[in-house]
Amino acid sequence: MDTNQIVDTNAYYKEHAEEYIKATENIDMSREHEMFERHLGEGQQFILDVGCGSGRDARYFKSQGHHVIAIDPNVEFVEHARNFQIDAYQSDVAHIEFLDMFDGIWACAVLLHYRKKELAAAFSKLYNALKEGGILYCSFKYGDKEEDRNGRHYSDITDESIKEYIGDFKMIDVMITDDRSNRNVRWLNVILKK
Repeated sequence: MDTNQIVDTNAYYKEHAEEYIKATENIDMSREHEMFERHLGEGQQFILDVGCGSGRDARYFKSQGHHVIAIDPNVEFVEHARNFQIDAYQSDVAHIEFLDMFDGIWACAVLLHYRKKELAAAFSKLYNALKEGGILYCSFKYGDKEEDRNGRHYSDITDESIKEYIGDFKMIDVMITDDRSNRNVRWLNVILKK
């Protein structure tokens, strides 16, 4: 395949950063937050928000008293999150070097942009970043396709096919939800435990 033909998802988000922030920062994520927090443990927890985008979820977890670090490959999102006093840094999963640091990792609609051949390595990095017994929340569009759509790459996953990529993680909770704006799209929400 000609590498010039590979869609650059990060370039899409850089070009559309302002409209993406406006479209996503006020989405009600209460059912997904509740799913994550149910497994997180009591008291202040150390959370990594991967692909923080508008900073919506990092702000929420910080408001709940947790210590949050947020990362995103796009500087526009990092700067926006910092406006809310979030510790945010420009990075992606492939470049994190955290070891045994976090009680929880929040990866909402992030790993779905990785190519399926890259997913096992991404899950391994996140596994290493968690403390023993730590949890990872991740979400994917539900299905089996891998394709470029609307200027971004998508790897759709099911509750069965995700098992091919998660390595040593244990899957402890699954929730399949409808998309808030498109009833033809379903989401796979998963909690994985180290």
